[in-house]
Amino acid sequence: MKAQSSKLKAQKFKREFSAGAVIYKKTPRGIFFLIGKHSGYHKWVLPKGLIEEEEHGWQTALRETEEEMGVRGRLVSKKPIHKVQYFYLADFKKANQPTRRVEKYQENGGGKTKVFKTVSFYLAEYLSGKSRNHGWEMEEAGWFQLDEALEKMAFEGEKEALKKAREMIK
Repeated sequence: MKAQSSKLKAQKFKREFSAGAVIYKKTPRGIFFLIGKHSGYHKWVLPKGLIEEEEHGWQTALRETEEEMGVRGRLVSKKPIHKVQYFYLADFKKANQPTRRVEKYQENGGGKTKVFKTVSFYLAEYLSGKSRNHGWEMEEAGWFQLDEALEKMAFEGEKEALKKAREMIK
Protein backbone atom coordinates (compact mmCIF):
# COMPACT_ATOMS: atom_id res chain seq x y z
CA MET A 1 0.00 0.00 0.00
CA LYS A 2 2.83 2.41 0.82
CA ALA A 3 4.44 1.92 -2.61
CA GLN A 4 1.11 2.64 -4.32
CA SER A 5 0.50 5.88 -2.40
CA SER A 6 4.01 7.17 -3.13
CA LYS A 7 3.46 6.34 -6.81
CA LEU A 8 0.30 8.47 -6.77
CA LYS A 9 2.17 11.36 -5.17
CA ALA A 10 4.86 11.12 -7.85
CA GLN A 11 2.31 11.46 -10.66
CA LYS A 12 2.49 14.95 -12.05
CA PHE A 13 -0.18 16.85 -13.85
CA LYS A 14 -0.76 20.26 -15.32
CA ARG A 15 -3.44 22.57 -13.84
CA GLU A 16 -5.72 24.73 -15.96
CA PHE A 17 -8.24 27.36 -14.92
CA SER A 18 -10.93 28.26 -17.42
CA ALA A 19 -14.16 30.18 -17.50
CA GLY A 20 -17.22 29.90 -19.69
CA ALA A 21 -20.66 31.33 -20.13
CA VAL A 22 -24.22 30.18 -20.30
CA ILE A 23 -25.66 32.71 -22.75
CA TYR A 24 -29.44 32.94 -23.05
CA LYS A 25 -32.00 35.00 -24.89
CA LYS A 26 -35.71 35.37 -24.31
CA THR A 27 -37.97 35.34 -27.36
CA PRO A 28 -41.75 35.07 -27.85
CA ARG A 29 -41.13 31.34 -28.50
CA GLY A 30 -39.30 30.85 -25.19
CA ILE A 31 -35.80 30.89 -23.73
CA PHE A 32 -32.91 29.78 -25.93
CA PHE A 33 -29.32 28.88 -24.99
CA LEU A 34 -26.18 29.21 -27.10
CA ILE A 35 -24.04 26.10 -27.57
CA GLY A 36 -21.40 25.11 -30.11
CA LYS A 37 -19.87 21.97 -31.59
CA HIS A 38 -16.15 22.06 -30.79
CA SER A 39 -13.81 21.65 -33.78
CA GLY A 40 -11.21 19.74 -31.74
CA TYR A 41 -13.29 16.98 -30.13
CA HIS A 42 -16.53 17.39 -32.12
CA LYS A 43 -18.91 17.59 -29.16
CA TRP A 44 -21.55 20.17 -28.27
CA VAL A 45 -20.36 22.42 -25.45
CA LEU A 46 -20.70 25.81 -23.79
CA PRO A 47 -18.17 28.49 -24.79
CA LYS A 48 -15.15 28.50 -22.47
CA GLY A 49 -11.41 29.09 -22.43
CA LEU A 50 -8.31 29.62 -20.35
CA ILE A 51 -8.28 32.56 -17.98
CA GLU A 52 -5.50 34.85 -19.15
CA GLU A 53 -3.08 36.66 -16.86
CA GLU A 54 -4.68 39.60 -15.03
CA GLU A 55 -8.13 38.62 -16.30
CA HIS A 56 -11.12 37.80 -14.08
CA GLY A 57 -13.11 34.66 -14.81
CA TRP A 58 -16.20 36.62 -15.83
CA GLN A 59 -14.11 38.60 -18.33
CA THR A 60 -12.80 35.36 -19.81
CA ALA A 61 -16.35 34.00 -20.10
CA LEU A 62 -17.52 37.03 -22.09
CA ARG A 63 -14.35 37.16 -24.23
CA GLU A 64 -14.49 33.47 -25.10
CA THR A 65 -18.18 33.70 -25.99
CA GLU A 66 -17.44 36.44 -28.48
CA GLU A 67 -14.33 34.72 -29.89
CA GLU A 68 -15.81 31.23 -30.16
CA MET A 69 -19.49 31.96 -30.86
CA GLY A 70 -19.56 35.39 -32.52
CA VAL A 71 -21.96 36.64 -29.84
CA ARG A 72 -21.68 39.34 -27.17
CA GLY A 73 -23.36 38.91 -23.80
CA ARG A 74 -24.23 41.03 -20.78
CA LEU A 75 -23.06 39.49 -17.53
CA VAL A 76 -25.85 38.82 -15.02
CA SER A 77 -23.47 38.42 -12.05
CA LYS A 78 -19.71 38.35 -11.45
CA LYS A 79 -20.28 35.26 -9.32
CA PRO A 80 -20.08 31.87 -11.09
CA ILE A 81 -23.32 29.89 -11.26
CA HIS A 82 -21.52 26.54 -11.51
CA LYS A 83 -18.01 25.03 -11.33
CA VAL A 84 -16.73 21.76 -12.73
CA GLN A 85 -13.42 19.98 -12.16
CA TYR A 86 -12.06 17.09 -14.17
CA PHE A 87 -8.96 15.39 -15.51
CA TYR A 88 -8.21 14.93 -19.20
CA LEU A 89 -5.29 13.68 -21.24
CA ALA A 90 -3.82 15.47 -24.24
CA ASP A 91 -0.75 16.04 -26.33
CA PHE A 92 0.22 19.70 -26.40
CA LYS A 93 1.82 21.58 -29.25
CA LYS A 94 5.12 23.34 -28.78
CA ALA A 95 4.91 26.76 -27.08
CA ASN A 96 6.09 28.62 -30.20
CA GLN A 97 2.81 27.83 -32.00
CA PRO A 98 0.37 30.53 -30.87
CA THR A 99 -2.95 29.32 -32.27
CA ARG A 100 -3.86 25.92 -30.93
CA ARG A 101 -2.35 24.62 -27.72
CA VAL A 102 -3.76 21.08 -27.88
CA GLU A 103 -2.55 18.93 -30.74
CA LYS A 104 -4.50 15.76 -29.86
CA TYR A 105 -7.05 14.95 -27.19
CA GLN A 106 -7.08 11.49 -25.62
CA GLU A 107 -10.05 10.50 -27.78
CA ASN A 108 -7.94 11.13 -30.89
CA GLY A 109 -4.82 9.26 -29.77
CA GLY A 110 -3.28 11.91 -27.49
CA GLY A 111 -2.51 11.38 -23.86
CA LYS A 112 1.01 12.31 -22.83
CA THR A 113 -0.03 15.07 -20.42
CA LYS A 114 -2.53 14.69 -17.60
CA VAL A 115 -4.42 17.92 -16.95
CA PHE A 116 -6.58 18.84 -13.95
CA LYS A 117 -9.00 21.51 -15.13
CA THR A 118 -11.33 23.80 -13.17
CA VAL A 119 -14.02 25.64 -15.15
CA SER A 120 -16.24 28.37 -13.68
CA PHE A 121 -19.44 29.15 -15.59
CA TYR A 122 -21.13 32.55 -15.54
CA LEU A 123 -24.63 33.55 -16.62
CA ALA A 124 -25.00 36.18 -19.35
CA GLU A 125 -27.87 37.52 -21.43
CA TYR A 126 -27.55 37.89 -25.21
CA LEU A 127 -26.65 41.40 -26.41
CA SER A 128 -25.66 41.13 -30.07
CA GLY A 129 -24.03 39.06 -32.77
CA LYS A 130 -24.88 36.01 -34.85
CA SER A 131 -23.92 32.44 -34.03
CA ARG A 132 -23.22 31.77 -37.73
CA ASN A 133 -20.21 34.10 -37.26
CA HIS A 134 -18.61 31.64 -34.83
CA GLY A 135 -14.82 31.33 -34.65
CA TRP A 136 -12.54 28.51 -35.81
CA GLU A 137 -12.81 26.65 -32.48
CA MET A 138 -16.42 25.73 -33.27
CA GLU A 139 -17.57 23.87 -36.34
CA GLU A 140 -21.18 24.86 -35.59
CA ALA A 141 -22.99 27.10 -33.14
CA GLY A 142 -26.65 27.76 -32.50
CA TRP A 143 -29.51 28.63 -30.19
CA PHE A 144 -31.53 25.82 -28.64
CA GLN A 145 -34.28 25.49 -26.07
CA LEU A 146 -33.26 23.71 -22.87
CA ASP A 147 -34.35 20.15 -23.74
CA GLU A 148 -32.71 20.15 -27.17
CA ALA A 149 -29.52 21.75 -25.83
CA LEU A 150 -29.29 19.16 -23.03
CA GLU A 151 -29.83 16.34 -25.54
CA LYS A 152 -27.03 17.61 -27.78
CA MET A 153 -24.49 18.48 -25.08
CA ALA A 154 -21.74 16.00 -24.22
CA PHE A 155 -20.61 16.81 -20.69
CA GLU A 156 -22.69 16.38 -17.52
CA GLY A 157 -21.04 19.29 -15.72
CA GLU A 158 -21.96 21.68 -18.51
CA LYS A 159 -25.51 20.31 -18.59
CA GLU A 160 -25.74 21.11 -14.87
CA ALA A 161 -24.63 24.69 -15.57
CA LEU A 162 -27.40 24.98 -18.17
CA LYS A 163 -30.03 23.62 -15.75
CA LYS A 164 -28.92 26.05 -13.03
CA ALA A 165 -29.09 28.92 -15.50
CA ARG A 166 -32.62 27.95 -16.51
CA GLU A 167 -33.75 27.97 -12.89
CA MET A 168 -32.22 31.40 -12.34
CA ILE A 169 -33.91 33.08 -15.33
CA LYS A 170 -37.46 31.72 -14.91
